[in-house]
Amino acid sequence: MTPRDADAVPERAALAGPPARKPRRLFRRFLLPLIVLAAAVAAFLAMMSTRTAILPEAPGERVWAVEAATATPETTRPRIPLFGQVVAGRSVDLRPLVAGRIAAVGPDFREGAYIAEGALLVAVDPFDFETARTLRAAELAEARAGLREIEADLAGTRDQIGEDRRQLDLLRREADRRRQLRERGAIAQKSLDDAELGLSRQQQAASQRRNAIDRFTARAERQQAAIRRAETALARADRDLADTRLTSPFGGWLVDIGVEVGKQVGTGERVARLVDASRLEIGVTVPNDIFGELDAGDGIVGRRLEAVWRTGATVRRFPARIVRLEGEIDAASGGIAAFASLDALPEDTRLRAGAFVELFLEGPELHEAVRLPTAAVFDGVRVYRIGADDRLEAVEVAVRAREGETLLVQGPLEDGQRIVVTRFPEIAPGVKVTVP
Repeated sequence: MTPRDADAVPERAALAGPPARKPRRLFRRFLLPLIVLAAAVAAFLAMMSTRTAILPEAPGERVWAVEAATATPETTRPRIPLFGQVVAGRSVDLRPLVAGRIAAVGPDFREGAYIAEGALLVAVDPFDFETARTLRAAELAEARAGLREIEADLAGTRDQIGEDRRQLDLLRREADRRRQLRERGAIAQKSLDDAELGLSRQQQAASQRRNAIDRFTARAERQQAAIRRAETALARADRDLADTRLTSPFGGWLVDIGVEVGKQVGTGERVARLVDASRLEIGVTVPNDIFGELDAGDGIVGRRLEAVWRTGATVRRFPARIVRLEGEIDAASGGIAAFASLDALPEDTRLRAGAFVELFLEGPELHEAVRLPTAAVFDGVRVYRIGADDRLEAVEVAVRAREGETLLVQGPLEDGQRIVVTRFPEIAPGVKVTVP
């Protein structure tokens, strides 16, 4: 062995050591984790194959607790809610018929006060009118006295006419006798002429008295006309004197008072306005659809309604009746204006013109109608009744009227059936419910 060979042996030995350890490192790095993972998978599969099967339970059917109303068909008239305003059925402006100074006012002549029929409102100073009446009465007395004087002259003249007739008869016979005597020559012509002259004079006097009777008759007629004028003037003076006291033409409330004692007023000047307490009315606009339905039936005039006046916590109710429709229809109002008269209002009522009131109009008669809460009607056309096995059944209905929170409906609903009034999202035919 050469020295080079001897040096090469240890070098080959050194190179042969490392390859012996490499397979062990590969085993630890790759094969061992794979074996562990395979063992875990095998264990999991073994556990899954031997586990106890647990089947899920099917969920149970939900039963809804609801409230129900009992259907009771009836024949009724709905109360249609409307709104209106109280107006004066009759009111007058109070105006004195004579001019003058206000000398007195009535004890109830106050704003808003009730005043009875015939009660004193205001009194104008009567002095001038009393004086005028006295003068007219004196003129009438003078005219009547003048008529009596003329009638006396007329009566005296008529009496003289009767005496003239007797004298004419005597003078006529005397003239005839003297004419006969003259024909026989027993008397002179002058004697006959004197007799005829006396007869002529008496005839002239009788004619004058007849003319006097005509004149006295005409004067009497003229005086009678003067008397009638005087009577008319006296009657006017009496009325003017009476008109110094302005009284209430009917019972009512005073408003818009504008005078007091001492004020000078002219003829026709308004001193107040009087609202008739017994003729208050309510102006109401009836919607077109409601008017058409009512008018197609029994008509709307004469239909009853109830007026409700709410003042704070106080509620007053008044019966009323529609008496007439307005003379013109306003197309923009969306309805027909009507007037309802309030029946039998007491004199001490607090209701006044201008008040807004709630009205309940008597609607058309409905047969087999059922009253239900508004919550019981779905979509305005459907209710749910509780049928067999407490399951819901949908029933189509028609809403005929609304009364506050209650609806009047018509449909195939029988007496005693239970109608659901509770709303819940899942409500539908076939849903099971229970009524506590």
